[in-house]
Amino acid sequence: MEITDQARDLLNQILEDEEAGCLRLFFAGFGCGEPDIGMTIGEPEGDDELHHINSIPVAIDKRIVHMTGPLKIEGKQTMEGPKFQMLGLPEKDC
Repeated sequence: MEITDQARDLLNQILEDEEAGCLRLFFAGFGCGEPDIGMTIGEPEGDDELHHINSIPVAIDKRIVHMTGPLKIEGKQTMEGPKFQMLGLPEKDC
């Protein structure tokens, strides 16, 4: 998994402002037969694996950790605030 430098800078600011522990990737149900990955700012949960990726603490739900290898998280500042995108998710056939 990769977090770009721009996403890292935005995430560091959010983690500081929110006084939150980490970026968390979690199992968000099934879509088209494949697990969906959700992304939030918060605290690690009991079944999470903890990682540091480009200086960002990341908690990953063990049910989806096998899907995160090819992920790339990009971020940019917009007029509405920071926006993030996960690239490298498996294509879905539906």
